[in-house]
Amino acid sequence: MKKTLLIIIWSILMQLNVNAQTKTGIENYNFKSNSEPYLWMPIIHRTGKKGLHTEFRYNYEERKTASVYIGKNFSRDSVLSYSITPMLGWVFGKYNGASLALNADADYKKFFVSVQTQYTVSKDGAADNFFYTWAEAGYEPVAWFYAGVSTQLTKVYKEKNITEFGVLAGFNIKNITVPVYVFSPFSKERNFIAGINIEW
Repeated sequence: MKKTLLIIIWSILMQLNVNAQTKTGIENYNFKSNSEPYLWMPIIHRTGKKGLHTEFRYNYEERKTASVYIGKNFSRDSVLSYSITPMLGWVFGKYNGASLALNADADYKKFFVSVQTQYTVSKDGAADNFFYTWAEAGYEPVAWFYAGVSTQLTKVYKEKNITEFGVLAGFNIKNITVPVYVFSPFSKERNFIAGINIEW
């Protein structure tokens, strides 16, 4: 497992050539709640000059599980900017299967929305299939700060939806972003996610 992860990470990093038309990001999310142990969720992604998008995630679909995605990015920079990336993924580790995913972002002046959604199929049977969506919307009053609301929805096969609502705030320092999320902030089941992300 560790050798496979190293090979995948190395393959993605080998593509990180310096090119004004490429975009590369490394995201580090840290999850903490009263009911679950600490969890680290790293994500590495790259979009090439022709729109080819590759993405590696760990502990995202399940603990001790990695996933690799490949897709095509369609984007436009204008007054209303957007980025849409449909992807196909392979999930392996504690959870094994395949995934169809979509990342979408849009910005208008100082407002932004973002959605990550996926449907994941387990090789162990339909009972472990799930649909997941993370969405957020916010406002950036100044270049170094933004705030907004967020929600995440999980639907496991033949089970009730699990929906959490939260608030977010973030700080921008050049190409580094530090987002902080609090889900179910008025509940004993509240949980926190903090990230340190860099993009170039």
